[in-house]
Parts: sequence; C-alpha cells; structure tokens
Amino acid sequence: MKYVELKSELKNKIESAYLISGDDRFLCFDALQKIEEAAGINIKDMNSVTLSGENVSAREIVDSANIYPFGDEHRLIVVKGFSASKNKEEQAIIKNYLASPLSSTILVFFNPDGAEFFKGMSHITPVDCNKLEPKWVNLYIKNYLSKKQISADDDAISTLALYSLYDMTKVSSELEKLSAYVCETKVLTKQIVENFVVQEREFQIYELAEFLAKGDGENAFKLIDSFSVKPGSAFVIISPLYNNYRRALYVSINTNKSSAELASLLGVKEFAIKMLSNQVKNFSPKKLKTIVDLIAKYDKKIKVGEIKENVAIKLIATSILNIRGKNV
Repeated sequence: MKYVELKSELKNKIESAYLISGDDRFLCFDALQKIEEAAGINIKDMNSVTLSGENVSAREIVDSANIYPFGDEHRLIVVKGFSASKNKEEQAIIKNYLASPLSSTILVFFNPDGAEFFKGMSHITPVDCNKLEPKWVNLYIKNYLSKKQISADDDAISTLALYSLYDMTKVSSELEKLSAYVCETKVLTKQIVENFVVQEREFQIYELAEFLAKGDGENAFKLIDSFSVKPGSAFVIISPLYNNYRRALYVSINTNKSSAELASLLGVKEFAIKMLSNQVKNFSPKKLKTIVDLIAKYDKKIKVGEIKENVAIKLIATSILNIRGKNV
C-alpha cells in the first residue's frame, strides 16, 4: 500500500507483518510510528522489541515473533535493516513464519535502504514510502500550517513543496523554521518562502533549464552567478545539467510511453518527468541531442584543464539559448 493509505487501513485492521521501504526517510519513520501507535503497546519493556537486521538471524526473529504478549493485546517486533545478503535458507524461515504468523504479533521490517530480500514474498504488507505526489505534499503543508493557525496561499505552499523537491524530511524541517518566523503575524507568503527556504541543488538545475527553455537569458545568467562555482566542483552544476538534458532527450524520443513508464525506465520519480515538459516542448530531439553532446564536450574540457568551470557553464547557457533560437 502507499504511505497515504496506511492511516486509514490501520483503523480497519492491523496486519501481522509489514515491510516499510522507500526513499523518503521522514515517511518511513512516520509509517513506523503510525504502526506503533496502532499497536497500542502499554508494557513496552515486555511487548515492544527492536532488533538490528544486520546482526540478527531469521531464526532469532521468528523465535521472538512466536512469543505471546504479556498484559497487552499485541507484541510488536521491529527489525531494522534486515540485510539483503541473507541466504535462501534465511528467506525460507521468514516465508514459513509469514505463512502462519502468531496472530497477536505485529512484525515490522524497517528497510528504507532496500527491500530486495523480500521481493516476491507473500503474506507481508508493503508500505511504499517513496516520495509523495505533489498534491499530498501540498496537503501536508496546508494541514500543518492550519494546526499552527498560520494562513498561506496556494503559491506559498506549492513553492515550499517545489523548493524542497517534495522531500518530506526537507519539508518538515523548513516548516518548523518558517512557523517560528511567522509566529506573530500568522501569515506565510510566497515571498517569505523564497527568502528563507534554501533551494535544493536539483531544483536550481531544473530552474536554470526552465529559464533556458523559455529563452530567458537574463534570469538564467543571474541564477548562474548565484552558484558557487569553485575549481574542481564542476559536477555540482555540469553533471546534473547533463543528466537533465539526457532525460529530456529520452522523453522527447519516447512520446509513446506514459510518464510512469518513463520514470521507471529512467529511475526517477514521475513528477521529475512532468517537470521536463517545457524543455521537451521547446527543443526538438535533434536539438536536445546537440545540447547533450555540447555539455559532454565542455565537461571533458574542464577535466583536462582547458577551461574554467565558471566560464564553461556560461558558454553552455549561451549555446543552449542560441540553439533554442534566442540570441544573446
């Protein structure tokens, strides 16, 4: 199930086994907390056990899961980071238990970093804690601010979510900071978000590509000047920009595929594909291929010392604007 479905599902039924995994750590820990709350353990010393997956064996997990609770309805076993390197014998032990679990035990495998070990296993409920869709992040921000009695328009909310690249760890951290800042006025504006939220580097690359796609050289170069380009750090800008246009090229030549399919093939989130729409719209596949080759050429020149990073990025931007048809 998706993370957003967990709360309502727990109200109806608590499953015997869960697998929490995904790339958003905030969601993973929050999902675990929701399951812990639903379990309602009162005597934690007796009925709430946390095991290190790196050091514990499958047999030890099952032995702990097969103990009845004392004074509580449930016994909660949380196994953190159960290693994907475990062998087939270990898998068989876990599978056998999951096929016939102790009804009073809630077994939770907490694996944010990967869940390959559990691939294909039945009788375990997966909780998908990958990044949320924008609408859910925006809703979380709106609800958080509402509880603090802080008003914010849609622009402020969507800007905060976008600057954070929909990463809930970043969102939650920024919300705490912004809430403290507006504790007296109780009003959060887009301007405040722009002034106080540090943009993720990936968003800055996206923003630069957006300016170039629109032919907005003035803002593109203002953004480039704001980057801290130091000797030896070209990858901070050049490499992500190359990846951006490489993905855009792939999207432009695979128009028959859905956003979800493209995201899966490129190993990115679906919203990242949607963010490429302006670039794909303003550049033909041929032009995008030219841009990809251009960035690769400058990257090579930087690495062999033929050109400085700050010069290269400006020449790349100028070339992209010219390729688009906007002379500078």
